Amino acid sequence: MGINGVTRLESDLRIKAAVNCLKSGGIIAIPTDTVYGIGADPFNADAVQKLYTLKGRPEEKPIPLVLGSVEDVQQVAQNLPNFFFHLTDKFWPGGLTIIVQSKNLLPQLTAGGTTVGLRIPNQPLLLQILQAFGGPIAITSANLSGQPAATSPQEFGAVLSSKIDFIVDDGQTPGPIPSTVYDISVSPPQVRREGVISAETLAKELMCYNRLSNNS
Repeated sequence: MGINGVTRLESDLRIKAAVNCLKSGGIIAIPTDTVYGIGADPFNADAVQKLYTLKGRPEEKPIPLVLGSVEDVQQVAQNLPNFFFHLTDKFWPGGLTIIVQSKNLLPQLTAGGTTVGLRIPNQPLLLQILQAFGGPIAITSANLSGQPAATSPQEFGAVLSSKIDFIVDDGQTPGPIPSTVYDISVSPPQVRREGVISAETLAKELMCYNRLSNNS
């Protein structure tokens, strides 16, 4: 058996279908280690616009990326401080979205800004999809804007479900608490959204990093 009682063949077929959908400009619903997300190819302008429209997301709100490996970071980010790698060593894969300076990204993805939120999720099926896709996926929570995030496809509702091109159903996710969003593009770093990792934990981590840096 494969993931969540699904056979290896069934899992492989789901992964292939999800990747084909992304590569053709479609929108997929995918489980994460927090809540379900809806995702698109971040380098396809039409797909990114479709993601905003489908969700009813205000266009001044950027969309973060999930990655399959730390190596993917260099494709979409630049001028990374050493603290970034300290955080990734500590919290990736997991529930920390880190905001850094962006590179080579569509302006609608970053809402015209110069930063992007990045995360490697701790969800085996999503990581397999990311690795098969060969790059990051633009992702936002699977809900209409202003509604609660879904922790299973049954919570999507008829309106959202009808607009998604392919749903990767992997059962219930651990949600409903989302990832913590931590902005290290500013000094000092700021918690933009507290989620599964507390602001207190990140403050202690920053103190620890500064202490190590001052002693080196």
